[in-house]
Amino acid sequence: MTLTNAFSKRWCGLFLADVAAEHTEREVEFVRQHLPLPDCARLLDVACGSGRHARLLTAHGYSVLGVDRSPELVAEAERREPHARFQVLDMCDLGQLPSCFDGVLSLWHSFGFHDAATNRTVLEAFRDRLRKRGRVILDVYNRDHATSRPLIEHARRNGVSIETRRTWLGPRLELELFYDGELGDRFDWHLYSPDELAAVCDEVGLEVVCTCAWFDPTVAASSEHARMQLVLERR
Repeated sequence: MTLTNAFSKRWCGLFLADVAAEHTEREVEFVRQHLPLPDCARLLDVACGSGRHARLLTAHGYSVLGVDRSPELVAEAERREPHARFQVLDMCDLGQLPSCFDGVLSLWHSFGFHDAATNRTVLEAFRDRLRKRGRVILDVYNRDHATSRPLIEHARRNGVSIETRRTWLGPRLELELFYDGELGDRFDWHLYSPDELAAVCDEVGLEVVCTCAWFDPTVAASSEHARMQLVLERR
């Protein structure tokens, strides 16, 4: 069993390795729409994982620094995308980086692992890495949807039986994943509704430019959709 929010090798193999190319392409196209070149060429990809977004972004002409707390994923990202830069760094330590970016990306529900106060501090660190009028793109779970899901679900993926167990403590969701009957991963997020997250962002000086779902500005974030995207601009 892994530590909470550690993303085991088995999780990466089941859920990360086979992300469909069209999903990554749609997500990168959303980035290109809201952080257009040449004005937004310098991007910080927080919790970059194996660098699947960085690979496409550099191909389109962006300069990307990807950071992740996993040395294994950073090594894989460096192997796959030699044209981007990568660094082992926790999102709570972003103050070690210069404030020189045009955009900060936090994709694939990597924000919200901490308590409310620390999450706010992370948002402030996102803001402080940006030039004035630079932008943040947040891709997170929508609590309004998550609360509608059953507490126990069963699925099968790549020949593995997966049981998902959900436990709520106020706005926090604990997710336990059992692989073929054995506990494999535990994740724990503070989840927000769209209005709640927008309010916190506004308080730290990040103005909401767009809120949507499915990386589609025409689809409103709602309880119908598991994830939501917020585009934020530094005042």
